[in-house]
Amino acid sequence: MDSYKQSKKLLGIGIVGCLLYVIGDFLFAATGSGQTAESIGFMVRVAYLEMSTWRMVASILCGFVGTLLYYMGFHRMYGLLKIHVSEGKDRKWVKLFRVAYVTGTVAWAYVHAVFMIVALIFKYVYQSCGDMQNAADIANKVFYANAAPMVIAYVMCDVLLTVVIIVMIWKRIIPLKNTGARILATLCNPMALPGIVGNLLTLLPWPVNQLDHGTESFGHALVLILGLILLKEMNRTGELKQEEALE
Repeated sequence: MDSYKQSKKLLGIGIVGCLLYVIGDFLFAATGSGQTAESIGFMVRVAYLEMSTWRMVASILCGFVGTLLYYMGFHRMYGLLKIHVSEGKDRKWVKLFRVAYVTGTVAWAYVHAVFMIVALIFKYVYQSCGDMQNAADIANKVFYANAAPMVIAYVMCDVLLTVVIIVMIWKRIIPLKNTGARILATLCNPMALPGIVGNLLTLLPWPVNQLDHGTESFGHALVLILGLILLKEMNRTGELKQEEALE
């Protein structure tokens, strides 16, 4: 298989991984028409008591498998960027891109599992003792014990990846046709998409407002869509032949 087809396949696999994140987010967070969205403390939602356990287990599996596929896609995009930005000051952004996706690969399966474990603890403790506040307090304490590495993961992956991608768009490392395309592409990251589009979706009636739950993960998928745009341009200009010559 030539470099173009192999790269396209790997980027597609990464997008599938991000879509598994989206499915996992929905399984974890989406509520029915009559369910309450009330929270107890920072992390615990009353709706967890009404969720089937299979949803939580399936969500954990989506996060686990999605992380493996995520790495395959983002590692290939990193390889393309190394070829495309072979010298100069812009190389630092390629290195920071690597830091961001490696952090995501290491952290996201863990972070997603912690969210679900907290929900399961709340559910099972409540079933055992019948005291909702006590169950929520225990679950929130488990979350707080894991909060530091999760915050670090968020900053190193979501925040850093967002900054790097926006810089690459406006420095024209990601080849886009015009300013309008660059403005639109600025939404293609895990912070701008939930921050702007996601918050707007929450203002809409159910079930459309539930789409907000997948916007962060979908933002990662859109980064790989930008990778496909980069791949297409590199194939057109013959840059991929550099890699093929080294193989």
